[in-house]
Amino acid sequence: MTDGFKIGRVDHVNVTAPDELEDETVAWYADTLGLERIDKPKGTRPRGAWFKIGDAELHVSVDEHNPHKTSHFGVLVDDYDAAIARLRSAGCHLEQADTIPGRHRFYTRDPAGNRVEIAHLDEAVT
Repeated sequence: MTDGFKIGRVDHVNVTAPDELEDETVAWYADTLGLERIDKPKGTRPRGAWFKIGDAELHVSVDEHNPHKTSHFGVLVDDYDAAIARLRSAGCHLEQADTIPGRHRFYTRDPAGNRVEIAHLDEAVT
């Protein structure tokens, strides 16, 4: 509990890509994950891209890059098997994660090495 405020929801997540992988990383989020690209506001850095994820956003920034072994963001999908098939057909490496009761999940990485968790909730849990 905080004094005087509470956090309502995640606004955005930021991942980084080195200069030489910018185009490939942006394309991966647009084409492989199928995210909707949105315009960046004036006054933001010209490089990188912003995407819509439900009520939140994903920002890809071009910067010094050092993906951490376990740092990641996670998304929920409506069709777990379709997500697996799409990512495998795109040549992505998938790493099964331990099943949490009511949740199936796996990890993959974007071209810059950022870790992404893909999960599906059992209908009984949702």
